[in-house]
Amino acid sequence: MRLMTSFLILIFTFWTAVVWAAPYRRLVNFEWEEIEGAKTYEIELQQAKSEGGKTFNFKVKEAAWNGQLTPGKYMMKLRARDYRNVPGDWSEPSEFNVGLETAVLKYPPARAKIGSKETEKAKMEFQWAPVGGADEYQFVLTSEDGKTEVSKTLTEPNFKMELPVAMNYTWKISANNKEGIQSDATSVGQFSILGKPLENPKIDKPESEFVREVKWSRPDYASKYDVYVLKYDTANKKWDKYKVFNDTQEDSIPFDETWPGGKYQIAVRAKSDMRPSSALVKQAFNVRHGNRSPAAEYTALVRKSIDRVTGFYAIASYLLTDMKFTGINPENNSSVAYSAMGGTGRMGLGWFHPDTPWGFLSIIDLSGFTFNGKTHTFASAEINGVYKKSMGDRGEFRFQAGPYYKELPETVGDPFSGQSQDLKIVSAGPHFGGEYWYSLTPKLGIQVNMHMYLSLIKVETPNGQPLSPSVSTQFGFLGSYRFNSKFTGLMGYARREDRMKYKAVPSATNFAVDGDVNESTVVGNYINFFAEWAF
Repeated sequence: MRLMTSFLILIFTFWTAVVWAAPYRRLVNFEWEEIEGAKTYEIELQQAKSEGGKTFNFKVKEAAWNGQLTPGKYMMKLRARDYRNVPGDWSEPSEFNVGLETAVLKYPPARAKIGSKETEKAKMEFQWAPVGGADEYQFVLTSEDGKTEVSKTLTEPNFKMELPVAMNYTWKISANNKEGIQSDATSVGQFSILGKPLENPKIDKPESEFVREVKWSRPDYASKYDVYVLKYDTANKKWDKYKVFNDTQEDSIPFDETWPGGKYQIAVRAKSDMRPSSALVKQAFNVRHGNRSPAAEYTALVRKSIDRVTGFYAIASYLLTDMKFTGINPENNSSVAYSAMGGTGRMGLGWFHPDTPWGFLSIIDLSGFTFNGKTHTFASAEINGVYKKSMGDRGEFRFQAGPYYKELPETVGDPFSGQSQDLKIVSAGPHFGGEYWYSLTPKLGIQVNMHMYLSLIKVETPNGQPLSPSVSTQFGFLGSYRFNSKFTGLMGYARREDRMKYKAVPSATNFAVDGDVNESTVVGNYINFFAEWAF
């Protein structure tokens, strides 16, 4: 048994050695015209002397032969034998070559469009099936534009390299052995490497409703665009496709003055022949109904100096002045009057609806002045509904109304000791105001304003007594300058008079009688600095 096992192992080892040591052979087929009367054929194949010079003889019954030969140069002769087995004459020797097989390309596939996330260059690995008997391969690659040419001699059936993206390529593989025998044909493949998808274009929103042109930025490598003009159907509440521009090469489209006014959207997609398209980006805007002539546009442009933006905006102002305080307090036999340098800081948040004249404005401010080494501060707050109405081509009236909260200092002096006491009155009530704006140029405008505050509700009085109704007022005028679509600055004059009264309590120790009131008044003639920002 052991002897049999050893014998089998010896046979397997010998067979394996023979197989691995055997030269590469490939299948070869021959066919020729049949010879009349021939029953069999003799074939003589002689290998070139430089490759061993071996001779091979074969007999076949058909006018065809196939077998496996090592690649190289050969001579072939042929003769026929008749039914008596008598041979005919040998044919003239015919030379032929047995070449290597043609390489089979594996990757990239034929006509493949290979995606990448690279902007400039992408890594590529070329692969092909090994060719039997080949010792090396000739790799050749060229780009469509001729700027990239690569030629390499390789020993392995693969190759890695970096290539510029967004380009078409042709690559070729041929095999050969040490004896110079080449493959029957050169394998040729073609492919494309796509670049990273294009960045999105940025559409410039038209600055006014007088739209003449819509522009956008050109992303790197973009060569053309698909542009869709959409118009909002107010009746059906949906966007309809109004115009389409395919494969336009410009970075803008003209907006025809014959197109009707209304809500529009522009949708733009950047494209390139060798890079994926960008996403479809959109920008909505309004187009003026009716007259959009240059004259009408200039009139609207002039109004820009006083136009508030739609949506949210913020205001800030500072009023600086020499404040004058007067106070009468029969309860304390006090009558006080003095002047002091002071000011008021103001902050506000507002909003206007884009499709209606309505909006709101909320304001808080803090005022203060210093007298005899003491700082007196008093705050106020208000929230108003705002309505605006155009007055001619350049004017606009804005009406404000809403509740307010206001504090006011009261200084009470002792006529005998010369000492003073600082008190505070706090009231609430309705506020009414009006502003008239007039545009001089697209940048310059003027404003006249007037406000009235009715003190009707007691929040706090020094003696706890009810308020006596009183009116505080403010009026002024400002010049405005519109720096850009987001920021407007104003400067001017304002006169503000804050006044509050509350009932006095008569007693044996004061001069108050029934019906008397304690009164505090602060009057300021302000230099007003004002700013407005759009969000």
